[in-house]
Amino acid sequence: MRKKRNSLGIFLLVLLVAGLSAGGFLLWRSVDNRVQPLLCPVNPEYAGAPGMPDKVQGLALRPFRFPGWDGGEIQAVEVWKEGEESSRQLSVMGALATEPVERLQAIDYALVCVDWDHGILSALPLAESLTAAGLHCVLWNPRGVGDRRAYCTHGRKEAADVPHLLDALEKLSGNSRPVVVAVGQGYGANLLLRAASYEPRIRGLVSIDAFASLRQSSTRLIKGKALKLVMQHLVDMRIDSEIGMESFEVAPVQCASEIDRNVPVLVINLALDNPVSNMDDAMSIYRRLKSDKREIWAARSAEDDPEDTERKVELLVGQSGKEHIEIETVRLLQDDESAVPAILHWLNDCVVSAVEAPRPAELPRPVPDSDSVL
Repeated sequence: MRKKRNSLGIFLLVLLVAGLSAGGFLLWRSVDNRVQPLLCPVNPEYAGAPGMPDKVQGLALRPFRFPGWDGGEIQAVEVWKEGEESSRQLSVMGALATEPVERLQAIDYALVCVDWDHGILSALPLAESLTAAGLHCVLWNPRGVGDRRAYCTHGRKEAADVPHLLDALEKLSGNSRPVVVAVGQGYGANLLLRAASYEPRIRGLVSIDAFASLRQSSTRLIKGKALKLVMQHLVDMRIDSEIGMESFEVAPVQCASEIDRNVPVLVINLALDNPVSNMDDAMSIYRRLKSDKREIWAARSAEDDPEDTERKVELLVGQSGKEHIEIETVRLLQDDESAVPAILHWLNDCVVSAVEAPRPAELPRPVPDSDSVL
């Protein structure tokens, strides 16, 4: 009888250990599945595509390379409108026909960044539209030549390439102080928010669908309250083990507060309620800006009246017991196609005015290098 009890106890213990092992394996597998797209966000649309296109309709391409913060080469290209216009360019030119933008010649370069993977190809559609107004756009590959950077830091490290890119543009152009604006979307917006916080040559910034912090975005992707804290801790452990940082260290919202007040910033939420980047993220970034010329726009949602051109947002701010209501005005975009012409008008009206206005002497800002990026 005692032997049967012992055997049953051993059997149950084996089952418990096996169950815990299987549960632990499934939990870690779940963590790995969530972390991999954060560590290596590859756009399947460009799978197998070359890093640099041979030609693009409506564009002239001037490829060049420059050394990144880690010493490795980075592939880049300057593009401008030339030849027969593409359908994207024609669409933008049509939208600008009745209200032209005539002051953009004051801007020498528009840095355009969208994806970490295939950085040039992913940014080309946006750059193509911007060149319709005469802008010279500059695109680059944040992963570096040969995709040597295995893991993405969502701009935490990659933003340190921007000063080196601007140095290269100064040498190419012979212009020792070019006027530069930056237009980023998604990953690119995160990167450029960070770059603008310490690079004084960026004179204007358009941030489209940036997240406030990687911690918040990764937490939103975890369903179920019971395991949320455990899963977030494991996600951070996995990120830290691969790239030596935790998710809370990637915080574009903090970078926004460090951008100079003389730099106009436009924050746009086109993704609406995408869990990675939503209207709350856009509002958080906007509210942290010190810029004298800041605006926040959003795509029209189903809740907005079709006739409305703006949305009033009530925010409860302040500490417990001392809260008060503040109202922010969000401009509504009719659709995604109207975004680029509206951005061009904003650059023409706000950024060029800021560029032409007298500025106080700038104090030099420290630029992160390979030893001080993290």
